[in-house]
Amino acid sequence: MKKKTITVSGLVETGAIQDNLPTSLPRFKGQSEFSNNIATNVPLDQIIPNPYQPRRIFPEDEILELSTSISEIGLIQPIAVRKINESLFQIIAGERRFRAFKRLELLDIPCFLFACSDADMAVMAIAENVNREDLSDYEISKSIRNVENQFPSRTKLAEALGFQREDMYRYFAYDSLPGFVIEKLEINPRLLSRNAASDIKRVFNKTSQEHYGAALLALQEGIYLLEKEELDQTKIANFISLKVKHFSDGGVLGLNRAKEEFFINGKKIGHFSSSDKGVTIKISTGILNDERTEELRTILNNFLIPTQIDGTEPVPEQ
Repeated sequence: MKKKTITVSGLVETGAIQDNLPTSLPRFKGQSEFSNNIATNVPLDQIIPNPYQPRRIFPEDEILELSTSISEIGLIQPIAVRKINESLFQIIAGERRFRAFKRLELLDIPCFLFACSDADMAVMAIAENVNREDLSDYEISKSIRNVENQFPSRTKLAEALGFQREDMYRYFAYDSLPGFVIEKLEINPRLLSRNAASDIKRVFNKTSQEHYGAALLALQEGIYLLEKEELDQTKIANFISLKVKHFSDGGVLGLNRAKEEFFINGKKIGHFSSSDKGVTIKISTGILNDERTEELRTILNNFLIPTQIDGTEPVPEQ
């Protein structure tokens, strides 16, 4: 589902102002207002990030590229900040530019000063980033949670963000996921979209208490397969449902164990993995010659032949 473009307006509260600054500040209405204001240089060490910033990851290569551009042609658009006390400013929009300036080890950065309430600042932080394609649904969901207490109801929050209530509630679906999934999302926010999270929640809501453990095992396996790119996230809910049905029909529910990979001089040459379906050992072509292949076959035969499946010694043939 495509993210809806957000616009922000109607910001309130003036806040404290330095003596040498204007006695009133313009209300921040979004990026379009920047050109109508005079920039002021603010020391970098007096600026802190937006606490409502939804972005969890700032790729170093992107910051390097931006800092290189700034060093060559200068800063095209100042960042937006609000003053929170006599010696501290908070970023409303422009943290990438702020980080690029810090990388260049510059002392100050041009800023537009705006009046901005906590609620509107939070909404703007989401708005600025939701409109960018590289922000994950999980990051947006965390930011929405951070600003929720700034609004009297979720209806008002949805209106401020420009979301339909149904779509916004998909972002809340992450709250229902088990802790081990959240830990994965903290590392890789793109692992599950809001739609996939909502689908998983729906499956668990329909799962009986008797089969809840089986559903957890299936989810754990599904996440493992997602990380290995062996399962599409749009199919994980169905994957869990089928696993639980198999278990409820009397089948054995196993869990794929993580692959143990083999390396030579830092190059991956194969892997070992096991599951309820069996054991797999894979060696890349060209690693073993005929002699070593025969040696490996002999080792496996000697390992497997001496005992039966039940663990007892086989009876010699007469």
